[in-house]
Amino acid sequence: MSRHALEGSLLRPAFLGMLLVLYLSSCGSFSMRGKLDQSVDRYNDLVRGKKLDAASLFAAESLSREYGERAEKARNLKIVDYRVLGTKYDEKKSEAEVRVEIDYVSASTYLLKTVVDVQRWAYLEEGGKKRWRLTSLLPEFK
Repeated sequence: MSRHALEGSLLRPAFLGMLLVLYLSSCGSFSMRGKLDQSVDRYNDLVRGKKLDAASLFAAESLSREYGERAEKARNLKIVDYRVLGTKYDEKKSEAEVRVEIDYVSASTYLLKTVVDVQRWAYLEEGGKKRWRLTSLLPEFK
């Protein structure tokens, strides 16, 4: 075997090893961001569909009572449009902020109103399991 062929055969496993390390390290952060995106999508689909009891399961345990109270107050409104405006993701802090604009009609006024919901998310351990949890309440629909 020539020297050139020998060097090539020795470098190939090293190169593949480096690619594997890069892939695995990127999967960890992608997985965190992917899990965030998945949680945000599920939560917002539930709110958009007025399934607030199911949406409340995304709230951090410390907010469950207050979240339930806000959800109860929101029962008499109809969500007309729902737009995710953007997401700020902080990988180092395992936190995110999602801004959502909600157009709704209250059954008591029949007026179209808009509110911006600034959702705060954190990757928390609760009940022995780490997952993305909502650390802010539903907006006050007035």
